Amino acid sequence: EYIVHIITSITFTMNIPADIIEHMNAEAFESLCEHLRARSDLVQNMTLMTISGFCRNCLAKWMVLEARKLSKQLRSDDKLTDRYIQEGEKCLDIANKLNNWGYEDAAKIVYGCTYAEWKNRHQSKATEEQLRLYNESKTLHATHDATLLKCDDDEYQRQTELSQAILTRLKAGAFESLCEHLRARSDLVPNMELMTISGFCRNCLAKWLVVEARHISNQIVSNEVVNLYLSENQRNIVDTLDSFGYDEAAQLVYGCTYPEWKKRHMKKATDEQLERYNASKSLHATHNKELLATRSQKVNYQHETATTKPSQAAAAQICVPNQQNSLLSDVCCQEVDAIAPPAAETKPLSRHKVLRPPTGSTKLTIGILTVSDRAAANAYESGDLSGPMVESTIRRIIDSFNASFKDQDLVVNNFVKDIVPDEKAQIEEMLLRWSGKASRQEDSSNVCNLIFTTGGTGFSPRDVTPEATISILDRECRGLMSWASIELTSKQPLATLSRAAAGVCGKTIIINLPGNPAGAAQVAELLFPIILHAIED
Repeated sequence: EYIVHIITSITFTMNIPADIIEHMNAEAFESLCEHLRARSDLVQNMTLMTISGFCRNCLAKWMVLEARKLSKQLRSDDKLTDRYIQEGEKCLDIANKLNNWGYEDAAKIVYGCTYAEWKNRHQSKATEEQLRLYNESKTLHATHDATLLKCDDDEYQRQTELSQAILTRLKAGAFESLCEHLRARSDLVPNMELMTISGFCRNCLAKWLVVEARHISNQIVSNEVVNLYLSENQRNIVDTLDSFGYDEAAQLVYGCTYPEWKKRHMKKATDEQLERYNASKSLHATHNKELLATRSQKVNYQHETATTKPSQAAAAQICVPNQQNSLLSDVCCQEVDAIAPPAAETKPLSRHKVLRPPTGSTKLTIGILTVSDRAAANAYESGDLSGPMVESTIRRIIDSFNASFKDQDLVVNNFVKDIVPDEKAQIEEMLLRWSGKASRQEDSSNVCNLIFTTGGTGFSPRDVTPEATISILDRECRGLMSWASIELTSKQPLATLSRAAAGVCGKTIIINLPGNPAGAAQVAELLFPIILHAIED
């Protein structure tokens, strides 16, 4: 009830519509999941549970509990129908879907794969000391209502798919549950300890909210994006999102201002804690300082009208960070008010625009070629993870586009998938076959509009995917992968080490992705909306 009160009050005073707040919470939750997926080998569930009282499984369970809550609300509140029920759907059917959406479904979102696959690949055996500490920390652990977690029909659960709007609601609800969990343990879970063992803390959650506010603002003012949230008061909403900063986000996360929370709950770190914290810095989340800086002052909206439109000067002004903002640190546990403001000359915000898809009907055949000696030899107990991750990412983007843009229809007729070892000749042969340029083309149905390769883009002598790709291309597109590397470096500095290539073979666009499942998904998500326009050409 308290978090609902906080959200309601901030939504009213800051003029941010409730669905945008929901989207911000959902994307902050997704940022947390991405953070943990990238650290699957380094942040074990048992250690996270011992220190903070929650783990990845809790995030999944909170999504399931939110599904049960929404199911109940849909049965009793007609006002939610327009928001969550799509044309042609029946409210009762969606409510039943939500009651049969279970842990396995949620775990795929949190882990990026099934829990069993993640466990086989990343979970290490606990030591006796780790088990002892885990058992001693059980009073800290989150608890979940087992009756609500149970699906009405386990067989139905495996076939359950939910719309993007509903998934956004479930992620947002899980994010709020996490904040509630951490607020209830303010004295027991210090930010520094959480940062040391997991690479994130409460301040990261607040910063991810701020970053998402900037992204939504960018989408609203972009000429190439049809905004999903805006109906009126465009200037008010943009200015509000641009003035939404750490102070406002911290209230959502902490349930009070950060200085108030710090005064009540923060204790001075011991030398040992500081030493462990400094030793863990390679694990820590980093945040784009320019995105965190507020771009405008807090605004009084009493005299604004529904017909107000941003002028060119106003649109240009929101790209300049506010010089008085102080939240500029990449180190979350550093004192916020002790950080110097930026220099007077601040570079304009650099953030890619999310293109809307081409209008009309677009039918695709997409190839996903995993290049890996070990995957080809079935050496992974969990099997190939990068290929399925790319496919699920593309499916999610297409579902989102189809739900959001009524003047277009994206359809994938076929996903063509295969695995080859790190052998240049075999990679070339498969790419030529899927491009329709093989010397003996046996099956024209497998000719692709777009091919993603995963793996083999590093510096190992066996990493030959870029060389194999370039050798069969008719035209190379170096700028595409250079841009992707620059955009992703803020999230993952190692992105600069990719040697990925891209270009056109016949009428097929080929793009190299990294072999890491999370990294492959990030690059695919960044480039797919752009590539759709190249395919149309």
